[in-house]
Amino acid sequence: MKIAFVCKENACRSQIAEAWAGKMWSRSDVEFVSAGTHPAKSVDPLAIEVLREEGISWQGSPKFFHQIGQPDVLVTMGCDVVCPHIPGVRTVEWDIPDPRGKGVEAFRRVMQVIREHLLELGDF
Repeated sequence: MKIAFVCKENACRSQIAEAWAGKMWSRSDVEFVSAGTHPAKSVDPLAIEVLREEGISWQGSPKFFHQIGQPDVLVTMGCDVVCPHIPGVRTVEWDIPDPRGKGVEAFRRVMQVIREHLLELGDF
């Protein structure tokens, strides 16, 4: 099973979600990926910083949605544009505000919201 976290730039929210999902569920039968509709050139340093504060060493890189292949579950973070839709694929909309440019505290709040949503994602 592949679970994809998608936002606009794949530099903050979706990267944090992918990293946390991998930490929370280390399962060989589930692949966690992230992507963006308009990827940035690199992951935001504050995303990496707040993950590091939680003991997660992250080396992700932004990618286009079409690069990740067909997911079984599509989780949108709030794309600020039309989020991808794939007929027949379970889609979950989280609508999390983009913390970019708002300082480290905004990133910490977003990370907490993402962790809460991951717990609600349920059994997959």
